[in-house]
Amino acid sequence: MRDIIFLVADGEMQATVEGFFSNNAFDQRLQCNRFEFDTKQDLIKHPRKDPGVYQDGHNYLKSYLGSHKYAVVMVDFDFNDNLDVMDYERFCEDIKTNMRSVGWSDERFFVMAINPELEVLMWQSDTRRIEPIFDFPGETGGLRSWLQERNLWNETHVKPADPKAAIDKVRSQSWGRKKTHSQIFKRIAKDVSFRGCEDDSFNGLMQQIQIWYPRVWA
Repeated sequence: MRDIIFLVADGEMQATVEGFFSNNAFDQRLQCNRFEFDTKQDLIKHPRKDPGVYQDGHNYLKSYLGSHKYAVVMVDFDFNDNLDVMDYERFCEDIKTNMRSVGWSDERFFVMAINPELEVLMWQSDTRRIEPIFDFPGETGGLRSWLQERNLWNETHVKPADPKAAIDKVRSQSWGRKKTHSQIFKRIAKDVSFRGCEDDSFNGLMQQIQIWYPRVWA
C-alpha cells in the first residue's frame, strides 16, 4: 500500500505539492519520518477546481481507499462568495462528512482548506528568501517595502492583505524572465523554508503528517 494520496484543486496547488516533495530533504522540513511520494501515483487534480473538490472530492478519493494509507484534500476556501456566505468551520466539516460517507475514517485523512487562498502560503514577513525567485532587483528595503509603498502590504501585518494581488503586481514587473503562477509556487515550495509560516491549514497538515509518520531516532 502506498502512503498519502493528495487531491488538489488546480495547477498551482499541484505545482506546490510537486515542488515541496522534489526537495530531497522534505522529511526534515516536515520534521517527520521519510515516506514515499510519486507525482504520478500520489497526486490528482480535480477537473472542476475548488468547487469540484468541495462538492465531490470524496468520490474521487473513494477509489484510493485500498491503495493508500492516508489522504489529503487541498482546497481554497475563497471561491465563489464563500468569504461572505460560508462559515469556514462548516466548510471544512462538510468535506470531512463527505469523506467519512465513502469510507475514509478520521485518522486516515486531513482537509487542508487554505484561508483565504493558496497565495497566502507564499508570503512570509521576511521576503529575502523569495526575492530571487521573483528576480527582484534588490531595491533598498526589499520586496516587502516595495509592496508597502504601493499600498499592497500594511507595515503592521505579517503578510499582504490580498496575497494574490501582491503576487500579480510583482509578476507584472519587467524583472527577469516572466514566470507563471505555477512556476513561482513550485520554486517557493521547493526552495523556501515554511518554518515561519503562520497559516493554520499548512501547520495543521505538518502536524498531521508528523502523527502519521513520526520521527524515528536511531
